[in-house]
Amino acid sequence: MALDHALAMASRPGEGVVRLYQWASPTVSFGRNEPARGVYDAEEGARRGVAFVRRPTGGRAVLHDAELTYAVVAPDRTLGGPRGLYRKVHEGLALGLRLLGIDARVEDGGAALTPDAGPCFKVPAPGEIVAAGRKLVGSAQVRLGSALLQHGSVILDGDQSLLLELAGGAVEVAAPATVRELAGEVPVAEVADALLDGLERALGGRWEVGTYRSGELADADWLEKERYADAAWTWSR
Repeated sequence: MALDHALAMASRPGEGVVRLYQWASPTVSFGRNEPARGVYDAEEGARRGVAFVRRPTGGRAVLHDAELTYAVVAPDRTLGGPRGLYRKVHEGLALGLRLLGIDARVEDGGAALTPDAGPCFKVPAPGEIVAAGRKLVGSAQVRLGSALLQHGSVILDGDQSLLLELAGGAVEVAAPATVRELAGEVPVAEVADALLDGLERALGGRWEVGTYRSGELADADWLEKERYADAAWTWSR
């Protein structure tokens, strides 16, 4: 989360970043304004090897385990602003998933839910990606300075049911669609390549492999220390 935030802070005019990553251990991320204190059990999570973090973006709880997380940073007026970027990123991700043989599409209907509406994969919102009638990718977005950060989770396997257990049954969890269910045992690297291919086609521009700048890493270290590794921030709501 600190790296995603730092990349947005360091965003330059006319420049964007796409980042794909996985998590070192199972982690629940909460949306920036999502109620979590008194809903999810941190001690039970620790006993089960699950960490918790709060995202800089909005949205609702996601279990990051057997999934691939994407992050896109772009100038805030790219492709018409937040809604345009949100749609275009999802079109690119859906295209990448179709390259894997998954009949993924961007949802035109759906419902815009409030931060206290429960886990992310419960109901698809307008503009999100569905396959086999269920949500496959959960995303959230925030403006940070003059940049937009959009990141989300592509579910490779599993059913997110651990969220229900960590909330003592207090939340409703719907099983998402998964890459394994719809495309079989696809190596993570192959999924990543397909998503990057789809995003490059949808977003356009000139793409090249990059490395973190020293300032980005320094900002990420500071953000981790002051915010994202701070339990008071994580459980602030």
